[in-house]
Amino acid sequence: MILVLLGTFYIEFPRPIIAIEKLIKEGKLNEEVIVQNGYTQYQSEYLKLQPFLDHDALDKLYNEARVIITHAGTGSIMKGVKMGKKMISVPRLHKYGEHIDDHQIEIHNEFVKMGYIFPWDENDSLEEILKEIDNFVPNKYVSNKQEIINYLKTYIDTL
Repeated sequence: MILVLLGTFYIEFPRPIIAIEKLIKEGKLNEEVIVQNGYTQYQSEYLKLQPFLDHDALDKLYNEARVIITHAGTGSIMKGVKMGKKMISVPRLHKYGEHIDDHQIEIHNEFVKMGYIFPWDENDSLEEILKEIDNFVPNKYVSNKQEIINYLKTYIDTL
């Protein structure tokens, strides 16, 4: 099963599900696809759309998903990264009216650099990405929380 997370931001983000549905219609994707579509209005006979999911339902889907395709929001990415899931990130883009700016590109690029997620950039073929994701092994998440705490503690002690 593929879990798709479009985010819960009030601006619609249909671009990923249009591409996914196209592959299903062409017979190039034969897997159940569940979409948390938030405020994105979309009708489909191929995708299971659920606007909002509670914490427990979302955790269950994260656990069951073979692959997670997500907008480049830190919350959605971090949840999957911490679970060691294969994640494909597609940033919302300002030029398409999908967000108020392009901060998701920066988030997306940093997580890609760290080897936590697989990128789906604007001109990439989703069909090829779905073939490549099988060989993608995400880096294990390493928290630097203690490092930040130590830095802040040292800084406070110098005041």
